[in-house]
Amino acid sequence: MFNITRNGLDAISKELGVISNNIANANTTAFKKSRTEFVDLYSKALSSNPKAKTGLGTVLQGTQKIMKQGSPILTDSALDLSVSGKGFFILSPKEGADPRFTRDGSFSLNAQGNLITTEGFNVAGYAIDEAGNRNFSAAVPLKVPLSIESDGKVLLLSGLNVNNRGVIETTYGLNTIIERGQIALAKFNNEIELKSKGANTYQATQKSGEQILGTAMSSNFGEILSGALESSNTNISGEMINLIKTQQAFNGNARILQSNVEVTRRLMG
Repeated sequence: MFNITRNGLDAISKELGVISNNIANANTTAFKKSRTEFVDLYSKALSSNPKAKTGLGTVLQGTQKIMKQGSPILTDSALDLSVSGKGFFILSPKEGADPRFTRDGSFSLNAQGNLITTEGFNVAGYAIDEAGNRNFSAAVPLKVPLSIESDGKVLLLSGLNVNNRGVIETTYGLNTIIERGQIALAKFNNEIELKSKGANTYQATQKSGEQILGTAMSSNFGEILSGALESSNTNISGEMINLIKTQQAFNGNARILQSNVEVTRRLMG
């Protein structure tokens, strides 16, 4: 009986941790909530009679990410991006490191004109040359020059827009418009098996499969929305109900443990 109660308390404690993390990240951009998965335990009875086998409670088998898309939240920034449908933004943490993937499109330009995340990771895409030709051979860190020379004059970046295909359209001076690159997207055959790396980023695993590269609105990839960020998919009301139910289960197991201790004390007593 002690083992059953101990297993129950251990499993419920871990579930409380998962629920608390979901609630804590209810306002985190593009956060994906998790759920716990439990299995029951049975003792290895000496008797061959199945009825002689008794339960030993439960144990946490693992947690699973719920990759359901969050609702878009409108912002005033052209570089706040979200993907409506399939696709992850591709990030380059540092040279030589494995790429990371995210649904959090909180991007900006740094002093060098690099398109980066709030963590400073470079955002990858496909380069567009001066003639408007796209190079789809490899996804590279995207960069937007903050000024250009035209007819002997220096024109400063005066406007920027990202269309629904992820093409970055820049304006210099009054009306010089240049396409600077197209944001790349990645998808996976089994995205729930992506490994969380913190800061709303993931890495591919053997179970997730290798990344499949592409661009928005092609090959079953979603559409890129500019001026909108994906919200967390945590449902506060649902998580609070889960929290109450789990706390009740914890309290019930704790009372059983206390009763077992009291009975044992009396028997030894």
